[in-house]
Amino acid sequence: MKFHAPRFARLAVLAAAFTLAAGAAAAKTWEMKVGFVTINDSQHVSAKWLKEKVEEATKGRIKVRIFPAAQLGKIPRQLEGIQLGTQEVFMSPPGFFQGINAAFQAPDAPGLFESHWHSHLSLNHPTVRDKFARLGEAAGFVALYLWTAGSSAIATRDPVRGLDDLKGKKLRVLASKMEIALMKEFGVTGVPIPYSEVLPSIQRRVVDGARSAVIVMGPSKFYTVAKFLTATGGSYIPSGAWTSKAFLNKLPEDLRATLLEAAGALANPTGEAAIQLTREWEKKWTENGGTVFRLSEADRADFFRRARPLGDEFLGGNPKTAEMYALLKAAAQATREAAAKKTSM
Repeated sequence: MKFHAPRFARLAVLAAAFTLAAGAAAAKTWEMKVGFVTINDSQHVSAKWLKEKVEEATKGRIKVRIFPAAQLGKIPRQLEGIQLGTQEVFMSPPGFFQGINAAFQAPDAPGLFESHWHSHLSLNHPTVRDKFARLGEAAGFVALYLWTAGSSAIATRDPVRGLDDLKGKKLRVLASKMEIALMKEFGVTGVPIPYSEVLPSIQRRVVDGARSAVIVMGPSKFYTVAKFLTATGGSYIPSGAWTSKAFLNKLPEDLRATLLEAAGALANPTGEAAIQLTREWEKKWTENGGTVFRLSEADRADFFRRARPLGDEFLGGNPKTAEMYALLKAAAQATREAAAKKTSM
């Protein structure tokens, strides 16, 4: 066998080039910006855990930076960021994405879940989780993980001790026909207002208060202008860590798999943290001069009776949402017993 020195030299150069390229890919680091519009809530807690777990699992190949309190822009801008790939992760309730896919609002159905953990288990049920996580895939984003972030509550300037006290009030709500209809059922005018403008709107008496969750309103100091908090329950606020498909596609296969595994493990811890944060913020609300009310058993039963049909009407009767709503209803039935065994809100 003849030895061709020039050919061998070329092969050696090519082999060295491939080795260097592989080494460069392994050594390269990627930035992962995690943005959200809230602060000191379960999204913030989870973002810190995400940074810790991902940087540890990837040995620093992915560097995570956290941007709370709308530092990367309001919700539409950050949603656009993960669609275009200019932002890697956006933590947000999926209800804000209903313009992209109406099925995102399915977990918002009032009266569907009996507790915080019941909502969380249903959202993460095997028949629901993966399908829900991919609802935005055609628009360029998917969920790394999902959790239930809070139980519904109402912060008002005047005390609301029961459902009758709601009549005639104007409350900030999400821009959802179902939520507006829910408020109308109890004599309330629902007014959609961007989150960053809610507090000044209450200050200026544009609205009498807001419907959200104490883990959102507490850190934003709503108690400074709306001292009365009514923990209504009956509906729960889901959230997710939504990531850009463009970002995922840039990652080497092994790194992408590591990221997905590390992030996916955070769903249940984040859901449990949200329950604990709800308790803590209700306590802080009173420590800051506010008052916390809870609906009586009679009012709570009345809420469920009047609220549940709205889910069937707005979600079950809409071809764009019917499938996901049906999956969630079945998951709610399947997880009811397990949820009841766990201490929850």
